[in-house]
Amino acid sequence: MRLSLCAGEAMIPADYRIAIICNLLPEFLGYGGFLQRGLQRICQTQHFVPGEELEGYDEYWYIDDGPTAYMEPKYRPATYFAMDLVVKPYWWLDPAEHYFERMGNFDRNFTTSTASMQYCADRGMDAPMIGFAADPDYHKPHDVKREYDWIAVWHNCGDRIDATAAAYNAFPGGRWLWAGNELYADYISRGKCALNYLRGDIVNMRTFEVMAIGTPLINSRHEDMDYYGFVEGEHYLGFETVPEMLDQIAWVQTNRDEANQMALRAREFVLSKHTYYHRALEVLGDNS
Repeated sequence: MRLSLCAGEAMIPADYRIAIICNLLPEFLGYGGFLQRGLQRICQTQHFVPGEELEGYDEYWYIDDGPTAYMEPKYRPATYFAMDLVVKPYWWLDPAEHYFERMGNFDRNFTTSTASMQYCADRGMDAPMIGFAADPDYHKPHDVKREYDWIAVWHNCGDRIDATAAAYNAFPGGRWLWAGNELYADYISRGKCALNYLRGDIVNMRTFEVMAIGTPLINSRHEDMDYYGFVEGEHYLGFETVPEMLDQIAWVQTNRDEANQMALRAREFVLSKHTYYHRALEVLGDNS
């Protein structure tokens, strides 16, 4: 059965069924859960824990969960999303060559950065880039007071620890907060700006999520920001060093209206091009 795209919509039979195979956390849907929600707007879909998938689906989409879940497909056609394949891995991730070996078990593969896509291409594997995105139902503005000078949206480890300490020292009215699912957007909505310190070679989920929530984003610079169409100064404020990050926080404090207009443009742009519905269309279009 072939798929095709027409006017931005996937033209597929109403009874087309896709299985999503991944481990879901109750407090955080993650890439697999959000991708399934986007896919539900297009066709029938069912989630399975790895190893418990059933026969009879038209496609099987396997979402990697990091190094703890080595997956080989039980059924085909099987697509693998190597979301954590990064050329410069961190301690909780497998080396890139382990992901690459795993990808050889599948009929199709996708990566989440241009660097990872090139890594595969250099080794003779076609693995197009399907990046992260936002879910409009989860990642949206909340009607709460912007009470904090900044909200750090990262897991506070590695170099981020020093960045958090510097932000607290310069702007004591900020917060490092974390929550899952619905509470996530509520917390981010309480910041006058949100800080996102990228690591590895990917533009992470929080880049898209913060923009969709409508909070001014201060994001470390990355070449894939251009790939997605994000323009520094129009959709976000960039930084390469901690002092530059602090300068951007200061700019937001004294230019609130401009910062909020920037956040509004970013939200509109993400909702128009970078939701998980758009990502599902990209995957289905690649199969046409």
